[in-house]
Amino acid sequence: MSDGEYHAKLSPSGAHRWMACPGSVVLEAAFPDKGSVYADEGTAAHTLAAYCLQDGTEAKDYLGEMIHVGERMFVVDPEMVRHVSDYVKFVRDLAKGKQLLVERKVPIGHLTGETGATGTSDAVIIDATLSNLTVADLKYGMGVKVDAIGNHQLQMYALGAYEAYSLLADFQTVSMYIHMPRLNHVSEYHITVSELQEFAERVREAAANVERAVNDAV
Repeated sequence: MSDGEYHAKLSPSGAHRWMACPGSVVLEAAFPDKGSVYADEGTAAHTLAAYCLQDGTEAKDYLGEMIHVGERMFVVDPEMVRHVSDYVKFVRDLAKGKQLLVERKVPIGHLTGETGATGTSDAVIIDATLSNLTVADLKYGMGVKVDAIGNHQLQMYALGAYEAYSLLADFQTVSMYIHMPRLNHVSEYHITVSELQEFAERVREAAANVERAVNDAV
């Protein structure tokens, strides 16, 4: 996921922190995240992937072009083309015969209590025939491998997608994938909607704990 959360203090990308330690939100408020060249490079890769998935193009079609992210500029070089192509093929294979939604903002305010808060899911795939909802997340970094199993961020995206698209199908199962092309790593996690809703209650409880921590700090 390219983290496009709309003014969400309780963002999916930080859920592993604030769900475990409610006071972390208070501490982080004093040291706002100013981003990094690595994060911006990841955003550029997400942008290229979105071009391909939305327009039916290939990453190689953009070779040599520039992608602006904030004040930084990234060239689409052969390395980015190779890795983004891997992810694009992965998502296209998952989405064959199904409905694919790319870089969609999904609501999370019903979980966190923040009015209008959203998270951005890299890919949402709706399979009405098999009653399955899929979310896929591109992680372009070269650091530690991230697993999909029990991943808080992915489950929040899935809950947001379920909230947004549950009228389109009678979802019974949820599939979540993390694709890290630069590490040749793919991880997947499959649960029922009932299990996902159990996680939703954990999120709401954690969000309430954060609110109390914030109020105590005032």
